[in-house]
Amino acid sequence: MMCFRSKKTDDEVAQETRNKEIEQSIKHDMKVEEKNVKILILGTGDAGKTTFTKQLTCLHGVLSKETLESYSFILKDLALRGAQTLVSCAEETQVLPAALSDKAKSIMDAQVLTPQVATDIQSITKDPVLVQLLEAKGESLQMQGGVSGVKYYWQNADRYASDSFTPNNEDYFKARIKTTGIVESTFSVSGTNFTIVDVGGQRSERKKWLHCFGSVDSIIFLAAINEYDMVLEEDETENRLVESIKLWRALTNAPFFKGIPFILFLNKSDLFQEKLPKVPLQEIFADYPSFHNSPAVAGMSDFEKGWRFIKEQYAKYFAGSSFYAHTTCAVDTASCQKVFKSVQEQMFKDAFDDKAI
Repeated sequence: MMCFRSKKTDDEVAQETRNKEIEQSIKHDMKVEEKNVKILILGTGDAGKTTFTKQLTCLHGVLSKETLESYSFILKDLALRGAQTLVSCAEETQVLPAALSDKAKSIMDAQVLTPQVATDIQSITKDPVLVQLLEAKGESLQMQGGVSGVKYYWQNADRYASDSFTPNNEDYFKARIKTTGIVESTFSVSGTNFTIVDVGGQRSERKKWLHCFGSVDSIIFLAAINEYDMVLEEDETENRLVESIKLWRALTNAPFFKGIPFILFLNKSDLFQEKLPKVPLQEIFADYPSFHNSPAVAGMSDFEKGWRFIKEQYAKYFAGSSFYAHTTCAVDTASCQKVFKSVQEQMFKDAFDDKAI
């Protein structure tokens, strides 16, 4: 006796169709996910995380006129507040020349950067007494943008004060504002979609980092190596570089980052090179002389010996699976482009090696 399979019901046909759609959707999502890379940018405050993120989005995305214009007020305020901080320090230390008192009052009374105030700022900040004061106490004043930043703001104060002022790319990169919360930036490179997650680095902001830890493909940790003799803005008893190394050790030892590659950016290398002759590393690190004189670094410049020594401090406390180190200058577009290309190549190599296992 022959058996014939009964015709499928409408519900069975509909279910099969639905199953095929789900399978195709899953396959599509997997292909899309393979082309998505999430990078978390971490580090202490003022390490240069936001500046580096700006460079990447500008290199691989579109920096709109609206975004640039949004920095107009920020730059004006940075120039004015920085000058007010310097004048206040000069008055407190009683070194302000009497001839500058009227201009100093004009700056201190100002609420916004006007053309006249900008002229006063550019005049007063060129005075030899205040130039010397800035060099001696600038870093301890904790001005937004640091010493190099405020010098740039003051040099451009007259341009900022103009009614027709629109920031350019360099202004955009140099503008220093504290990152609060979580900021995501996306761009595409050679068919791969990158999501860069930037978070505030101050101690009060770090509790928010937990929300960023899911599905991370790589972590870029920025350390400002010029800060080896500086203290935290939020805790003047803690050395900035020591704080950075402690944070690095804690993050690389965290269970939720197990197996994720770390990329260490020894940032602000230009400022580090400028500072070394003025503040030798041995004044901060007692064990630096033995490293400096070791055969392993014989023939290297003081700059190279310096950053390699700092890199060793991070390597000493690294508790993860793998990390790569680069010296960077986040305000230098060419440097950021070169370093990120190297990061891409290493990430793709890691991905290939993982699939080969």
